[in-house]
Amino acid sequence: MRNNRSSKQASLNETSRTLLTSKAITITQPRLSLLAILLKEKRPLTVEQISQLSKGKIALSSLYRIIKDLKDSGIISEFQTPENTKVIELTEHQGDHHHHIFCRECGAITDFEIGATLERDLETEIRRVERQYSVSVTSHSLELQSMCLNCTNRNAQLLQDT
Repeated sequence: MRNNRSSKQASLNETSRTLLTSKAITITQPRLSLLAILLKEKRPLTVEQISQLSKGKIALSSLYRIIKDLKDSGIISEFQTPENTKVIELTEHQGDHHHHIFCRECGAITDFEIGATLERDLETEIRRVERQYSVSVTSHSLELQSMCLNCTNRNAQLLQDT
C-alpha cells in the first residue's frame, strides 16, 4: 500500500514538474506541492482547503504568491464562491468552458458543462445584451446553488432522528 502511495505521489510530482516546465516557471517545492494537491483532488479547492491538505508544507503567505504566479501563467484559474471565498482550479482543459454547482450546506463545489446548444444560445443572448447595453462581455458564469446528496441524506437522517 505504501509503495502504491509513493508511486502515485511520484507521478503527481512528475506531472507538476511538467506543468511548470511547460510554462518556463521555476520549479520550487511549494509550487510542486500546490499542483500535486490540485491534481490529486481533481476538483476546485478553496485556499483554506489547500492549506489544510498541504499539511504545513506551504505557508499561507507563500500560497497566495504561488496562486498569483500560477494564475498569471495560465496553469490555474480562480473564481469566487457565492460567499466570496476564493477557489482555485487547474486549467488543464483550457478550451473547455464549464460552470459550477455549490452545495449551500457543506460548501462542496462541482464542475459541470452545459450542452452545446444551450451554450450557443447563451452566447447569442450575451451578444444581444452587448448590443443593447453597449458593453463588451469578457466572460460569463453559471452558478447553481444546491444541496449535495451527502448533505440531503444527512439532513433527512437528522429529521428522522428527532
